Amino acid sequence: MKFEKNQTNISISTKRKVKVFAFILVLTSIIWLLIELSKISISTVKFNVVYTNLPANKLLQSTPTSKVNVSLKAPGFMLLRHKIKAQKLAINLKNTIKNDSKYYIIPNNQIASLNEQLNKETEILNIIEDTIFFDLGINKSKKVPVNPSLNIKYKLGYNLIDIIKVTPDSVLVTGSEKLIDSIQEISTSRLEIEDVFENINTELSLKLPPKNKFLNVSTTHVKVTATVDKFTEGKFKVPVNIINKPEDIRMNTFPREIEVVYQVGLTNFNKINANSFLIVFDYDQYRRDTLIQYLTPIIQHKSEFISSLKIYPSQIEFLIQK
Repeated sequence: MKFEKNQTNISISTKRKVKVFAFILVLTSIIWLLIELSKISISTVKFNVVYTNLPANKLLQSTPTSKVNVSLKAPGFMLLRHKIKAQKLAINLKNTIKNDSKYYIIPNNQIASLNEQLNKETEILNIIEDTIFFDLGINKSKKVPVNPSLNIKYKLGYNLIDIIKVTPDSVLVTGSEKLIDSIQEISTSRLEIEDVFENINTELSLKLPPKNKFLNVSTTHVKVTATVDKFTEGKFKVPVNIINKPEDIRMNTFPREIEVVYQVGLTNFNKINANSFLIVFDYDQYRRDTLIQYLTPIIQHKSEFISSLKIYPSQIEFLIQK
């Protein structure tokens, strides 16, 4: 029994010694680490880059490098902080150098101004990337038409009574000369609707080019409107009208009248009369080919309210008497 008690006491004493030793070891390590971190050291650290003071009338045509490696002199704990989380560094593009068609800067020429962005305990010794290239272009603006992408199907008996309107019908695009020169028009998102019998009034977004990050557009949406109406059929009989006929020529036509069949919206049906269109037959058709035995009609004018127009018969015969 006595032997067991002595063994237990020794075991407890040993555990205490181990704990004390471990505590002293950890404490010593912490003190050593703090001492080491307080020492000035030199190490390579990665910085995020932002660019300022882009030259006048110039803009970036592609994204330049967004990170640089920097030889940094600082206390160890400051270096550790920079390694854990990359800090921002603003590089000035005011003194960009041009060589042929390439633009570049030498960031090590800006060491003094770059150090001003850091605290006094930290010093940039050198930027590893000694040259940063840029794809710069001339800033340019121009107006381009909007091309609506539409697939509209109307209910039987219904149709437009006027053209589809896009507002605005053109937009101002601003960007690099190379990008702007490649843009001839801007399309809209697709509009597909069926069985339309009411007026159209909707908004469509513009489909911008893939490099829209470097493109400014005066608006990103356009309004599409159209007036839809139920259509009905009307008809008139009008006399055959011959133009360019010499005065000494007498011409008999068969028939003497033609029938004009047209489609018009109900809203505008009463606005249509025989003067809403002008259909003629040209004597010059015969003059160009004296072997022909018929003339074909020419629609010289029709009302904007008329959506379609058919003429019966589609040809007329004639007899010339001199």
